[in-house]
Amino acid sequence: MNKNDFYKGLFWGTLIGAGIGTAMGILFAPRKGEETRRALFESLNASLNPKEEPPSEMPVPNSIPPKEGAVPADVENEAKRRAEEIIDEARLEAQRLLREANALLREAERANRDKRNGA
Repeated sequence: MNKNDFYKGLFWGTLIGAGIGTAMGILFAPRKGEETRRALFESLNASLNPKEEPPSEMPVPNSIPPKEGAVPADVENEAKRRAEEIIDEARLEAQRLLREANALLREAERANRDKRNGA
């Protein structure tokens, strides 16, 4: 691999990573930082400990009147719910892909071992 290919790959990887990071930031933007961190840690904890029941989130009443032209709370909540569904689906798909990749890797290692033993 020459240097130009390496730098092209680095550039495209950085560009794609920045795009994904931006998309994730936009998806979580409606929440405050503290709420986002809490939700992230809860979902991480739930994925690491699937036996535990997820904590029930009680809706917090909106005590501050919305600004003129602001998005209604029900639309915002629906957007959050849909974003969380998308993230959950992506997490499940990533887990499935990792299982498939590990199976392919084990198969390749087994074939390599058999080839060495048979040769």
